[in-house]
Amino acid sequence: MESKLQDKCIDCLLRYRYLLAFLSLLITVLLSIPAQTIYFESDYKIYFEDDEPHLLAYAHIQETYTRSDNLTIIIQPDDKNVFTKETLAIVHEITESAWQTPYAIRVDSITNYQHTSAEEDDLVVEDFVLDPLLLDARRISYIQSVALNEKSLVNRLVAEDGATTMINITLELPPSADENAEPSIQKAQRDTRFNSYPEVVEFNRKLVENFQQNYPGLEMHIGGVATITNSFNESSVRDLSTLVPIMYGLIILLLAIFLRSAGSIVGTLLVIGCATAVGVASAAWLGYALNTVNIIAPTIILTIAVCDSVHVLLTYLRGLSKQLPPIEAMRESLRLNFQPIILTSVTTAVGFLTLNFSISPPFQSFGNMTACGVIWAMVLSFTLLPAVTILLVRKRRESKRKTDLIEQYAHFVVKYYKPVFVSTILVAVSIMAFIPLNVIDDDPPSYFKPGVPIRDTTEFMIENLPGIKDVDFSVDCGAPGCINDVNFLNKMNEFGNWLSAVPKVVYVSSYVDVIKRLNRSMNRDESDFYRIPAESELSAQYNLLYEMSLPYGLDLNNQINIDKSAIRVSVLAEQMTTDDLINLEELGRQWLQKNYSSAVTPGASVSLMFAHLGVKNIKSMLLGGLFAIIGVTLTILIAMRSFRYAFISMIPNSIPAFMAFGVWGLLVGQVNMAVAGVFSISLGILVDDTVHFITKYRRGRLVKGLSPEESIHYAFANVGSALLVTTIVLVIGFSMLVMSDFNLNSMMGLLTAITIGIALVFDFLILPPLLMMLDKDDKLKV
Repeated sequence: MESKLQDKCIDCLLRYRYLLAFLSLLITVLLSIPAQTIYFESDYKIYFEDDEPHLLAYAHIQETYTRSDNLTIIIQPDDKNVFTKETLAIVHEITESAWQTPYAIRVDSITNYQHTSAEEDDLVVEDFVLDPLLLDARRISYIQSVALNEKSLVNRLVAEDGATTMINITLELPPSADENAEPSIQKAQRDTRFNSYPEVVEFNRKLVENFQQNYPGLEMHIGGVATITNSFNESSVRDLSTLVPIMYGLIILLLAIFLRSAGSIVGTLLVIGCATAVGVASAAWLGYALNTVNIIAPTIILTIAVCDSVHVLLTYLRGLSKQLPPIEAMRESLRLNFQPIILTSVTTAVGFLTLNFSISPPFQSFGNMTACGVIWAMVLSFTLLPAVTILLVRKRRESKRKTDLIEQYAHFVVKYYKPVFVSTILVAVSIMAFIPLNVIDDDPPSYFKPGVPIRDTTEFMIENLPGIKDVDFSVDCGAPGCINDVNFLNKMNEFGNWLSAVPKVVYVSSYVDVIKRLNRSMNRDESDFYRIPAESELSAQYNLLYEMSLPYGLDLNNQINIDKSAIRVSVLAEQMTTDDLINLEELGRQWLQKNYSSAVTPGASVSLMFAHLGVKNIKSMLLGGLFAIIGVTLTILIAMRSFRYAFISMIPNSIPAFMAFGVWGLLVGQVNMAVAGVFSISLGILVDDTVHFITKYRRGRLVKGLSPEESIHYAFANVGSALLVTTIVLVIGFSMLVMSDFNLNSMMGLLTAITIGIALVFDFLILPPLLMMLDKDDKLKV
């Protein structure tokens, strides 16, 4: 018997359909009101929990030394020789102009490098290039010789081949909003910080444009932390302004093709519009800001909401084509789809909710916002859609098709179910064998596609100035002024030499290099004196002389702390994998613990933070995937009250995701923290196909009294076309994310689309054989 409770619910939905439609619209409006308070955050720090150890280590270095938030300008002349009078003059001019960058507190380049020399007992400290007009061939040759042999310059501010140079602008950006301040003050603080990134980047873009117009042969790029953060913001704006409108256009086109009913399109658009509005507004209820990850939630919500509507509408239109009155056609549609839509919506929400296992807040907010939108789409499919559809769609011509490909396929799979089952499993296992080809790689510049300026800058630097990956170590010597202790300096010199020998490390610099250089300068620039002074007092004197000679903005605070009790050791390495970068930091920390002190702080940098985040997030999402499987299976078990069907559903629910990762390993091979969440996301969606098919099959067995073979035919006849349509919509919807400049969203969308496509094929091939093999009883047992 059909559930009496379900029948009563359907009766109420139809009897009070216009009242329910009005109430659902009213509630949507009320729930959406807080959306006006939502704000956008583009700071890279939003990817981390406040107590994330590597974020705290990075914050410690930022607070101890001159901040390392920066913007860089990379310059390469067409003759690939930085050391000409013309190019040095250009670098000098850009350096002077860069001081005007908003929030700039320091500018470093080869022209304002503080070169040291001695005149008798006096230490002379001056810019390498004081006046470009006075440069002659002899001076230029000297500058080139010194620069390409100066440890603190090569592979940082100038390439070792002298073809490329960089200007580094250090920034003191506005602080984050004070959570204890008044809301209006918080808003002002957020706006100030948010606007600071485009302000900084736009200033330097114009600066670069002006110089490139004046010097056409000059190749210039902008990079740095500020540029990466601003790119997060720009990608989000592009996604929001392009993906959602394009997706709505595609949805209208697809609905027109598959439904051929203007009224059905109107009803569907109302559902997806209201569901999307509530999903976005849920950010305000839950205290989230919009960011580069959850900004795609509207696209996902509207895609999934369409699927609920399609199941209701296709069954309703089929009923009309059989000359059923509109009310009865909708009753039959709701009777067939009521339980599966509830079940698939809940399991989809469960899949997205498991993103809370992610250690990255943007993914947590994305999962929760999407789950809210999915559940509201389910409600609207029962309250708003029936009323609008019955009102606007009252007739449907009977289909004239003489053949039905779905029915032909049903005959095939029923007849050859054993070989279909075996061959499908063999293919699945073969594809999954490629999973180990996937490699973890989380690098902020790689979050953007080629063609995005920050990505192009990174690719250019890899080729020309290869110090891409950075790690900073802060080493404490224990007391104020102790950095000049020769024992400490010698130990740090050993540490620097050890780091320099690590594969792929191209640059190591610290205060030790300054002292060695000063010792050489004070000893007639003889190379034999490029070493630590023999006495601590002499080292302290050098330090005092040097600091007194430095100009404003170019002090030593980027290398030593205020009370001179700690130094910063900076490391640059070539492009390397996430694991290699983490290993570099671990090896450095282990060396310090073994050779200096057990109480050392971890190394830190933005690159290192994201490397650890990627690895940790993948591990946490594996746990989330496990809970997703358990949660989805339990939901099916409770809803269907059948261990058999819960077990059967696990196979087509989980294997397609593993197959998709095999395909991914073969075609792409790069796994980042967004790709890691695809298993949980797709699992909740993949259940839709399984649940709709099994519920129709089960209805054939329980209600119609059909055999397993006949029930397979019944299921294909009643839901096969709808599954094809919804899969096409889902694949296209998630594939649209490939258009995003932001690779986290693009790769997540592409892999999810691959998974959904594989899932439909796998379900159609594996579910009928499984049901026929495991459900052979004449009387169905549940």
